[in-house]
Amino acid sequence: MDAVEHTHDPHADLAARDGDLVDAVFSVFGDRLAARASDVALFAETGCSFQNWCLWEAVAAAREREPGWTLHPRPPYAESGVTGSREHADLAIFDPRTGDRVIIELTVIHDWSRNKWIDELDGDTVKLSRPLTAGITPLQLVVAASLTSPIEVNPRWQQWLSMSTVWNRPTRLHRAMPLGPVGQLSLHGWVLTPGG
Repeated sequence: MDAVEHTHDPHADLAARDGDLVDAVFSVFGDRLAARASDVALFAETGCSFQNWCLWEAVAAAREREPGWTLHPRPPYAESGVTGSREHADLAIFDPRTGDRVIIELTVIHDWSRNKWIDELDGDTVKLSRPLTAGITPLQLVVAASLTSPIEVNPRWQQWLSMSTVWNRPTRLHRAMPLGPVGQLSLHGWVLTPGG
């Protein structure tokens, strides 16, 4: 597959440049999930977590589509300006062509997920909302997989997800894909701000 070309306008503001990398990361991962939907369905059916698999799929997809990006799985937050933190994010991506950086927290939820995952979603939001080194964009990604119904129209899913702080925020980063005969695979992303 050809790498996606990105043009860099040195006069563009930081938010616009960060948006380019965020959009590219979201697109790369969304395309990979769509291509691997049958695997996602198989994993979701087990009721077990497959979050680490999704993380490594994101790494592999980014390497294949954007070989120039520097990928750092499990980067320490201390390297992103959170002094004294012993926590690690899920993934950091650096685009040397533009100088843009994204730090990512990824959560995977499915029909068998329980309320502890709401705490995980909220914890990721808190971690990514701390002040970071200038030029690093915090991105929270949520993969939701349901084999029983489309997530966006299922009241049970919506009620459960609305308990999460991040799910209630508007976002332009959303992609929904069919999963099995009646289900849905959904990828959502939010760019967070310090204190937000």
